[in-house]
Amino acid sequence: MAEGSKEPKIRVVVRKRPMNSKERSRGEVDVLETRSPQSVVVKEIKLKVDLTRYIEEHHFTFDNAFDEGVSNQEMYTDTVVPLISAVFQGAKVTCFAYGQTGSGKTFTMMGEDSIPGLYLLAANDLFITKNQSFRRHTVWVSFYEIYCGKLFDLLNGRQSLFAREDAKQTVNIVGLQRRQVQDVQSLMQIIGFGMSVRTTGVTGANDDSSRSHGVLEIEIKDGTKTLGKMSFIDLAGSERGADVTDSDKQTR
Repeated sequence: MAEGSKEPKIRVVVRKRPMNSKERSRGEVDVLETRSPQSVVVKEIKLKVDLTRYIEEHHFTFDNAFDEGVSNQEMYTDTVVPLISAVFQGAKVTCFAYGQTGSGKTFTMMGEDSIPGLYLLAANDLFITKNQSFRRHTVWVSFYEIYCGKLFDLLNGRQSLFAREDAKQTVNIVGLQRRQVQDVQSLMQIIGFGMSVRTTGVTGANDDSSRSHGVLEIEIKDGTKTLGKMSFIDLAGSERGADVTDSDKQTR
């Protein structure tokens, strides 16, 4: 953010997902409630000494808390839209997606069918802003994953990459392929291709869990100089050990 801005440099946003069909079929109870635009309550069922049940409530406060009725578009408008203009003002911004496998990270970031995710919504606004006010600038994209402590280029046959720190203490990824994109459609095709070659594995929590951190970087360039950069980081599922005891060899 620009200096003097009252906006915090880091915002922590939580999104509640609805119960899925498996949970409903097992007769499970929804234990999460959003009480305000900034707080959620987790309800934990406990037993007293006389074995009577009671509910203990745990309150958590965030910069934003969205319930299951909030759409991807509404969430994007409240959280990511301010970052778009910041990119064209020279900022480097990052959007992380963190949570357990099955918590809705991919739905939020990629969307599904006719429901666009944050990637597509941001891509649309980036190109709209570029075409309106920054026509001579170009858009470049790179996509890599971090798996077992190593880096792999998702746009170049999962070629192994190396991170190096230069004299200015800036971390550079040597050999990372960057592709120029002309429109939203070509950008989303590249993202889709990168997602298709990411490392996945079977866990007790999900049959097709991303076992790597995926890093998508979209750069706005003026000639050879980078004006601003927007990064989307889809972190690997944050399973508890109890959820992944039957994980397959590839996952381990």
